Amino acid sequence: MLSKRLLRSLVMTLADRPIVVADERQPDFMTMQQMNADGTTSLYAVFFEVEKDKARRQRLILRIQSAYLLERTLTRRQREARRVALKTLLRATYEGRKVRP
Repeated sequence: MLSKRLLRSLVMTLADRPIVVADERQPDFMTMQQMNADGTTSLYAVFFEVEKDKARRQRLILRIQSAYLLERTLTRRQREARRVALKTLLRATYEGRKVRP
């Protein structure tokens, strides 16, 4: 199970990590991390969405949809998916634009 500490670390460093457009039909994004304390490699995936807050105009909400250890390698779609910077993703969401594939 993905620990809360690791999840927090992944989220706090989103600006420094590659973000992939997980599903172009809806605003789903994903980031990954490979790390184990014992030197082995495991691939953790965090799927999330960003939306404007309906109650407060100048606030964005980042919602984690799921976070888990991938049992297999990435799918072809995930490997070939377009990457987007967090700053670009946040700006597009704030301005009401979709992140174009």
